[in-house]
Amino acid sequence: MAVNGRSWLATHPQKTISRRRFLSGAAAGAGAAALIACGGGGSGGGDQVITIDPSGVRKAGNVVYAKDNWKLGSETDQAASGGVLTRRNEQDLTESMDPLFATQGRGDRFTDFGYEYLVIPNRGPGIDPNSPDGQTLRPHLARSFEQGNDGVTYTFKLRPNVKFHPIAPVNGRVMDIDDWRTTYERYIALSVNRDAFLETVDKATFPDSTTMVMTLKEPYAPFMARMWDYNFAFKIIPKELNANPTLLGTQMIGTSWRMMDKVQPSVTWEFKRHDEYWAGKPPIDRWHWPLITEASNAYAQFIAQNVIDFTPAARDALRLRSDAPQAIMIANEIVNWTVNRSNFGKLEAGTSPWKDPRVRIALHKIMPWDAYLELESNVAAFRAAGVEPELGYTTHLPFNEAYFLDPRKNELGEGSQNYLYDVAAAKQLMIAAGFPDGIELDYQTRTTAAAAEISTVQLDEWAKSGIVKANRINNTAQVYGDKIVALAEFKGMQYPASSSGTDVDYLLYRNYHSNGPPNPWSGALADKTLDALVVAQRTEPDWNKRVAILKDVQRHVAKTFPLLPGNHRFSTWKFEWPWLHNVNQPFTNRSWPDDSWLQWLDPNMPRRNG
Repeated sequence: MAVNGRSWLATHPQKTISRRRFLSGAAAGAGAAALIACGGGGSGGGDQVITIDPSGVRKAGNVVYAKDNWKLGSETDQAASGGVLTRRNEQDLTESMDPLFATQGRGDRFTDFGYEYLVIPNRGPGIDPNSPDGQTLRPHLARSFEQGNDGVTYTFKLRPNVKFHPIAPVNGRVMDIDDWRTTYERYIALSVNRDAFLETVDKATFPDSTTMVMTLKEPYAPFMARMWDYNFAFKIIPKELNANPTLLGTQMIGTSWRMMDKVQPSVTWEFKRHDEYWAGKPPIDRWHWPLITEASNAYAQFIAQNVIDFTPAARDALRLRSDAPQAIMIANEIVNWTVNRSNFGKLEAGTSPWKDPRVRIALHKIMPWDAYLELESNVAAFRAAGVEPELGYTTHLPFNEAYFLDPRKNELGEGSQNYLYDVAAAKQLMIAAGFPDGIELDYQTRTTAAAAEISTVQLDEWAKSGIVKANRINNTAQVYGDKIVALAEFKGMQYPASSSGTDVDYLLYRNYHSNGPPNPWSGALADKTLDALVVAQRTEPDWNKRVAILKDVQRHVAKTFPLLPGNHRFSTWKFEWPWLHNVNQPFTNRSWPDDSWLQWLDPNMPRRNG
């Protein structure tokens, strides 16, 4: 999901932009526009005018929006067989291939290549993702599913004749109910994501050779929406690997249209076609993911047409447009089920200054997130070139058009002002809370470039305000994931990072309800009103009524700020050579929403066979 962590720093990581430059370019808003338009784009960065193709057709040189892919027609009938699709891999796999133990997003993304879920979102040509049809799920490894008993039971039927990859010891046999049963049993016993699942699911039974019945502890409205969420549901693993965890950790044998062929650490991932894929024989022969960590190298590989796509930093997008005018320029869709947010830690939460909502609101108001968005997204330069990026403003709930309330339009009433940058007002809030000299707090971040960049900006702004003295604490990715994110076992606040899940309930119940593992406001500090609202939205089966509750949640937290909203989101720009067809077909996994077994490569593609 390419909407987070885009840097306002210089292209080369060894160079930095000082706080003075950020303030002079960003704080005034219009100043930021001038700075970016004049110098941010490189060659062609400020003077080219680009015409957007209103039909969204993916032809050489067009500018299109991924959110409109559903409007395209199917190209399945014209599919050409063969070819190698090569994309850039930015990061090595550093953990087990066992889907149950993926704690970093990379592990989940990797296992998405080989394993599949019981259900998938209803996507494809003519299906608007925001329509009622687009909000439903369709059967996948399950041939059907049915809700019963007032939303307490879900019956899944086994799809027949689904073959696993022809790799020992599974050897291409047909999937059976024991694969489902052993996956479920191992998942609830060992998975790192089992807690959220078991909060909802009471048991699963297997009454016959084609049926699995899940019984919930109580009705849970988002249950099916989360059955393709790797933070909640499971992908089907063959029983042979469930019985041999050592082999499962080093070999991937699933049902997907791709089979693992070669994984060389620090070099490449390579996959080949599963000719007996249950839905049909995929057109593409192979998929290669060479590891290209440096952005400058990836840029060069894209220009040389060695990889099919590349997503540059926003400040480099117009330069790339100039260097590759025949590539399709695609505005990536902003994911509308997650937000960027900062949680507070549990340690000493009840005695901390930030247990007072006024302090939390003040912490938010001294960071100019709107100005940071302008600089980070390069919006002024794009507008000068005739291109309008999508901007997704961050509050406490995702930027989802169904229920999002915009403080810039005063849709949150008196709470709207709490989201807006205002250092003077923040100082008054600190004084009212009893901290006229400001506060000191620990600030937890990760030892990664993206985390370092946004943390530096926020800490500099806080220091400039004179009301916050922050102690920056760097954590390894593993410690950060296990301790900071999962359990909030720290003092202070974490840096802004993305939430997860395929439904807003993942964010709400985990981060806002007093029972949520990373929520410090439990026990005597619990917000009973908020708890009730969170429970109400997760048990309301009527979508329209649930939307009304979600709006009430936003109005409430606009006044209490149990956590801090982080940086805004925007459409990053992906450049893609016009050789890939059928980009809007159904996708099977959350990690690769632009990926489908029905995609095919143009016969005129350069180096089509690798």
